[in-house]
Amino acid sequence: MLDLDKIDFKKMGFRAGIEVHHQIQTKRKLFCNCEPILSDGEPDYRFERYFRPVLGEMGDFDAGMLIEFEKGYRVIYHAYEESVCVYEQDEQPPFWPDNDAIYKGYELAHWLNFSAMVDEVVVSRKQYLDGSITTGFQRTMVVARDGYIPINGKKIRISNLTVEEDAARKIKTENFGRTVYYNLDRLGMPLVEVITDHRDCDNPHDLRLLAEYIGLTLRLSGIARRGIGSARQDVNISIEGGDRVEIKGVQDLDTFEELAKREVARQDMLLKIADMLKERGAKEEELEHTYIDLTDNFDSETIPSDYIIMGIRLPKFGNLLGLEIQPGKDFGQDIIEKTELISGVPRFYQFHSDEMNPNAYRKIRYEKLEDKSTVQENYFFKYLTTKLDKSLRKQLSLKKDDAYFLVLGPQKWAIHALKKIIERSKMALYGVPQETRRFLPDSNTEFLRVIHGKDRLYPDTDTPPIDMDVEKIVKLKEKVGKRPWEIVDELKKYRLNYSQIVRLIRHDRIKFFKHLVEDLKFNPRRCYQLLEETLVDLGRKDHIIRKLSDDQIIEILKGAHEGAYDFNQIPKIIVEIIKKPKKKLKQVLSDLKIKKISEKDLLRYFNEALDEIQNSSWKKSKKKTRALKITGTIMQRINGAYSGKDVYDFVLSNLS
Repeated sequence: MLDLDKIDFKKMGFRAGIEVHHQIQTKRKLFCNCEPILSDGEPDYRFERYFRPVLGEMGDFDAGMLIEFEKGYRVIYHAYEESVCVYEQDEQPPFWPDNDAIYKGYELAHWLNFSAMVDEVVVSRKQYLDGSITTGFQRTMVVARDGYIPINGKKIRISNLTVEEDAARKIKTENFGRTVYYNLDRLGMPLVEVITDHRDCDNPHDLRLLAEYIGLTLRLSGIARRGIGSARQDVNISIEGGDRVEIKGVQDLDTFEELAKREVARQDMLLKIADMLKERGAKEEELEHTYIDLTDNFDSETIPSDYIIMGIRLPKFGNLLGLEIQPGKDFGQDIIEKTELISGVPRFYQFHSDEMNPNAYRKIRYEKLEDKSTVQENYFFKYLTTKLDKSLRKQLSLKKDDAYFLVLGPQKWAIHALKKIIERSKMALYGVPQETRRFLPDSNTEFLRVIHGKDRLYPDTDTPPIDMDVEKIVKLKEKVGKRPWEIVDELKKYRLNYSQIVRLIRHDRIKFFKHLVEDLKFNPRRCYQLLEETLVDLGRKDHIIRKLSDDQIIEILKGAHEGAYDFNQIPKIIVEIIKKPKKKLKQVLSDLKIKKISEKDLLRYFNEALDEIQNSSWKKSKKKTRALKITGTIMQRINGAYSGKDVYDFVLSNLS
């Protein structure tokens, strides 16, 4: 079992960076005049495409693109007249790019301390064959290089800032993932991509802080679009001896540490497996593409029509495929996930020999399912017996320390799957393959695609280089306000912790908060409590807090500040104001029978309560018990003029 809590990130040589993709608030899409809005419901029309790779500028195919082509996707698009035109259909060259979006990229570059702004923007093409872009490539523009964000005394470098078009929204998949549906409404929306150096963060805490600071900077700059799907972020992780692995779709910052632990454990185990293979004398040339038809060993009635069962021998891999590389996932399953995505053969039609063990991870996970009808049981778990396993080992000529894989599917798919198994097994001899992986809900990851190389990017022939106004670029720096890390340092003097300051930034309350505490001299803790706790809590209770103006908030705080009522009475005052917005605060206080109670009045209530409840048993009780009883009696009479804690403290000090 992996022990993630014992991982020493420094000792493992942990290195990480992040790529943040965030849509820009604009009036049009980046390369056409369509409105950047999302559309739902029945599409106005549909069409479909197949994709194939093209040669890069140097005359080579990008390896990642060839893998994408192997997947053989059939792509079906849903289009809407209100948000899609002939450009998104790839039936027309791009219109002139939206200059407003490009200049917003420069503005963000100033916020992020970029030192090198380009004065001539070149549109490039970045290949995508997953169907998310109808052209098969994304148009992208580098606007700045060499930025940084200060994190815990270090400068975390930001290598590039680009402005590019967003991809289409995936709707669903069919036919074991071979048919993919996309909604074209999002395609072409302008976004910024912020790419940090993947070697600069040496612990998950700094990585999380880096991601948060970039997100908060986008919020403070005012250029970012908001809403579901407007932001996405990918994480790059490597360890000493490993390689850079890109993990897509890591949305929740709170998952960063767990993700880092699991990816470090995975890479560490892959390096150990490579060492064990070398110790056994495993060689790449021994991993042959010899596929054996084993269909006749199984009951034909259990095999779908036109399907066959094929097997392959993996020399020296025995008892290595079953090693846990992420919590609940063994090495063999990691191979199977990649094979499934590329070949189309479902994972429940694939099997490795270490899964004959009754404690195999996939077996245990299936047995723990409460509702097994939601997941198809692995064919081989059901029909492969110990006796048959021995027979298959003979037919596959297995020796000591050897392993095997079995695949069930149409012949073409089965051979394709076995080919991918051999290719991935050869990579195991060298440790960690450089690849892009998908983030899963349990913080594990699975293969998505090979990391793309330089041959994926080449100049766009439809748009000439764009000369930008240098004076305007320089002038954009005047729009830069205090960055989030500067605000955090500034507001610490009000005894707010980091998470409280972040909440104020996220809810656009920094300017108003500073006005309350710096100009009006209100209590900082009380101001934060009202803005980020009281109002949020009332909003959860279906009170329409947006009806409350900043002026009304100031008036309410002023009343509490001057002692007209206790702070704990503010929630019911706000509720009453929301219900009757035309009433003045004075009238609301009258309706609620809220009035100022002096300390002299409070002492009188204390003495009255003391007279009422004194008896022999009361006198024998403990002081705190007596104080609680008196506090309860007083609270019934003062209508919340003071908080229960304040009254209790007052009673304790006067009780002798």
